Formats: sequence, structure tokens, C-alpha cells
Amino acid sequence: MPHAAAMMKLNQHLTAEAIQDRLGRDPGVLDRLRDHDSLVDLATEVGGLTEDEAGYISDIPPALRQGIGAAMAQAASEGKAVHVSYMPGYDFSVQIADHVTGLSVHLSGPYPPNYPRNSFQPPKE
Repeated sequence: MPHAAAMMKLNQHLTAEAIQDRLGRDPGVLDRLRDHDSLVDLATEVGGLTEDEAGYISDIPPALRQGIGAAMAQAASEGKAVHVSYMPGYDFSVQIADHVTGLSVHLSGPYPPNYPRNSFQPPKE
């Protein structure tokens, strides 16, 4: 499953050691992660996502994407590892769990990204 494979790609860069190494080389990465729309750029730059993989991350609704970035930034600032996972679903949803030494971010979303959900239009007023 391509989206799950993208999460596995990211996980190797989200161990506590990898995060601390990155922060040691680039302390500004936390401020970038807290920026309301930098998650896609950072995932591509640090995680080596392909254009299609990054496109899927940018399809996550902004409020959820910002929540993921803020939670990851806080965990990183505390020296915690972050683990991301994916499961297909109709709508995008995120579950975030803090387990003292780490943070788990579980993303559920349409598979493939052009699932009919994207063609739904809210009623016109």
C-alpha cells in the first residue's frame, strides 16, 4: 500500500535519535514544523517523499495537517520519538497518542486520494 510505505519512509527519520540529530544540525526545524503549512515541505525534504507521496500529505485537510505538525513539534522539543502510521478510510482523520517516551500519529484517509469523497460538494445555500 503506497501510503503506508510513505509512512514507513518517514518513520526512519522520526526516531528520538534522528530527531535530536536533526535538531542539532538545524535547530530552526522546530519553528518550521510549527509553521501552519510546512509539514509537506519538511516531509519531502527530511523524509524523501516522492511528488505523489507529498501530494497526498498536502491533500490532508489543513486543520488536521496543522494539528499533526504542532503535535510532532512538541514531541520533538521534548526529545520524544514520533511514529506515524496509515490506514485507508473514507474521510481523513487523525488519532494522536502520547505514550510518555513517544508520540503516535495515526492517519486514516481516502485510498486512492481521488476516492469519490473528493467529488462530494456541500449543499449550496
